Amino acid sequence: MSETPQITDPSAFSESSLLLQVVLTVLTLGLYPLYWTYKTAKKLDRGTDQNLTPILAIIPLANIIAFWQISEAAEPATDKDAMPVFLLFLFFGIISWYWVQSGINSVATQQ
Repeated sequence: MSETPQITDPSAFSESSLLLQVVLTVLTLGLYPLYWTYKTAKKLDRGTDQNLTPILAIIPLANIIAFWQISEAAEPATDKDAMPVFLLFLFFGIISWYWVQSGINSVATQQ
């Protein structure tokens, strides 16, 4: 059984507007979530004790690995287990996105 991930560098996290992200998703015809996944994986790689591979976020099918890595690394920020977050990434991504971004925003504002 793996150890619970820890936030090691809270300064790696910055607050982002959830509304702006929705607007950017619409304006880019759904391409913004690829960028968000990459950017979020980089933040979690720097800010936690997890080793993520952010480039996987933009590679079709390999992005499933990035979704798992993000779900697992975001546990301390979201207070949610990785498995439900991961499954929601696969089947109803907007909830996972909301949970992960809200957790990152929470960590960023606690600095």
